[in-house]
Order: sequence, then C-alpha cells, then structure tokens
Amino acid sequence: MVESKTFFETILECIDYVAEKERKNIEAAAKMMGECMNENGVVQLFGLGHGKEFAMELGYRAGGLMPFHKVETRDLALRGVVSEDELNAPEFAHTPENAHKLLGLYRIEKEDMYILVGDSGTEAILVETALVAKSEGKKVIAVVSKKLAEVKESTHPTGKKLTDLADLVIDTHADASDAVLSIDGVHKMNHTGTIIGNVIAQMITAETYRYLTENEHECPVLLSANLKGADVHNKRLSDKYAGRWNS
Repeated sequence: MVESKTFFETILECIDYVAEKERKNIEAAAKMMGECMNENGVVQLFGLGHGKEFAMELGYRAGGLMPFHKVETRDLALRGVVSEDELNAPEFAHTPENAHKLLGLYRIEKEDMYILVGDSGTEAILVETALVAKSEGKKVIAVVSKKLAEVKESTHPTGKKLTDLADLVIDTHADASDAVLSIDGVHKMNHTGTIIGNVIAQMITAETYRYLTENEHECPVLLSANLKGADVHNKRLSDKYAGRWNS
C-alpha cells in the first residue's frame, strides 16, 4: 500500500544508496569546486526541468557558499532576447543556438566552471553548453541519471550527451519514471529526483567546505539574514563577485 511512511522509508533507502555509491564522485566534485573557488572562480549552475531546483539549492543560500551563479533560461525572455512563446516552446531546450544566446547574457570568466543538471543530460542546450565550456578549457560536472542517459537519444546534432563530455558525472540513480512506489504492480508514484538532487547539492557543499578548510583556504559561507551582522558579512563576500553572481 502507498502511504507516507512507506515513501519516507523508501526515500531514506534511496538517499543512503546514492550517498554511498556517489561518495567518491561527490568528494572529487568538491575538490574541483574548491580549486575553482580558490582561484577566484565562480561555479556556473545550469539546470533544466527539476534540475533548476538543484541550482536554487546552491545559488546564494544562507549556510551555503558564495561563488555560485544561476544560469536561468527565463533570463532570455526577461531581457527580450526571446519571446515567452519561444521560451516555452517544446523545441527550446533542443536548439543548440539557445545555449549561446543564454551564455551571452552573463559575465563568465576564464576561472569559472560549470555544474550542468538534467534528468538525462541529452538536451541540446545542455550539451552545447558543455561543448562551449570544454572549448574554453573549463571543468564540467554533470548531475544526471545514467540509466536515463543510456536509453534516451541526444537532441544535439553531434549525438553527444553530457555523460560523454563532463569531466565528472554524479549519478542520481533515478529510474526512467523517477517514481518508486508501486500502485498496481505496473504503475508507480512518488518521485525521488528532486530530493536526491538536493541531497547531492548539500553533500557537495559540505565536502567543499571540508576541502577548503583542510587546505587552509577561505571558506565563503553566507549567513542567514536573520542573524545580526549578516548583511555586512554577506556583502563583503558578494562584492568580490559583483557582476558575476548576480549578472
């Protein structure tokens, strides 16, 4: 029977499984990000679909790290580069040129790197972003389901997927349906992807903090606005990246 307790127990099992299977990759991601931040780099976060929530989990969050910037497709419509209809069209994410339009909105420096997040990492806009990043010598971390990446075809003209291009792949281990509880032995309900993605994001944050502090580097942790003096502290951190994190 599907009930809240069943889902709770199931998602805990999923989290334990992913945390164990991806621990080394998460530690490697943290080292990559720590090196980037130590060189005054910003981690560019770009997620599609529920991957947007991964970016939100990291970008300018109290208790999180400062050097993140969210790449958001809606910025194209907000700045009049594309119309709302174009942005919401089914083919938008499958058009490589839209990656160039999007990246052209921001100040992205040579020291920066990318975390690209999707269900499968087969969408042309994500693949093209990875190709641009690699052509500029930047590191790319992909957060996707390898199972889904294997069964879905790329919509990029090259046929490449994020799993082909990334320096490091963190696997969410989500099934194609991203649902875990059986209703009738055939159909399933209750999703895991967003929860698993956010747990991965926070594990990366914790490991990056460990990497920076163990190597005696400054760890730019943002404070909650509810704390006295947080505004001054946070402004000191964010001023260093003015025009890069809030571009």
